[in-house]
Amino acid sequence: MLESKIIKDRLINELDCKASQADGVAEKIQKLSPEIYSAFEEWFNTGKISEIEVEGYTVASLRAKKKQMNAVGAFLTLDWLKREPEKAKFALEQQELGNSAVTRKFVKKQ
Repeated sequence: MLESKIIKDRLINELDCKASQADGVAEKIQKLSPEIYSAFEEWFNTGKISEIEVEGYTVASLRAKKKQMNAVGAFLTLDWLKREPEKAKFALEQQELGNSAVTRKFVKKQ
């Protein structure tokens, strides 16, 4: 499992996450279901996205549906879909919230 500090540092330094949000995002990442965490860890370490599907959604389909969603937000949303499918699917059909932790734009520096 990735160390919280490594996740937080990368969120802040490479993925444009505010320091004030990094602790909460890192905590949510560490609580991802095992299957989703494994895919997240692969992406985090290699940049490769394993297209796991939850309730008909994948990282790619979530990012296409919600233009401002980044990979981190997509993995967190897949986990939410797994835990609370009806609530998550309903929320995905609603208007985006401008400063949501899930939709906040993280841009990976190339």
